[in-house]
Amino acid sequence: MKLSEFYKCFPDESTCCQILRCIREAHGVICKKCGSVEHYWKKDKKSFECKECNYRTSLKNGTIIEHSNLPLKYWLTTIAYLNIIGEKISALELQKELGHKRYEPIWLMLKKIKNISEADNFLYKISDYIQVDENGVEYINKKN
Repeated sequence: MKLSEFYKCFPDESTCCQILRCIREAHGVICKKCGSVEHYWKKDKKSFECKECNYRTSLKNGTIIEHSNLPLKYWLTTIAYLNIIGEKISALELQKELGHKRYEPIWLMLKKIKNISEADNFLYKISDYIQVDENGVEYINKKN
């Protein structure tokens, strides 16, 4: 199974944002400022806002994606591929498959993904949104 099949599962950034939001909410969002777990989603800012102190937490905050400018689609596709298929892929192969111009950001992304354990990374829940069978790979739309 090819990475390109997984890439089709994440049609756009808004879908990726929705998946990441669902995963973050299921895992629990904790305010860095006051420690509250009560929050609401600010759609216009794409962030969580604490109900107690109004501190905003970005969608990527506290994840391996936090300081990356790469599209969420790259991250989710790669994590799902490595988690579900388990095949090794080089950064150069990944760069070509994703169609990205520069090697270094892809290499850094792959390095971060490979160096974090499943137990430490709730992003591995992405596989809950992917269905793999003999017909291929498809995105399962889970509404919260």
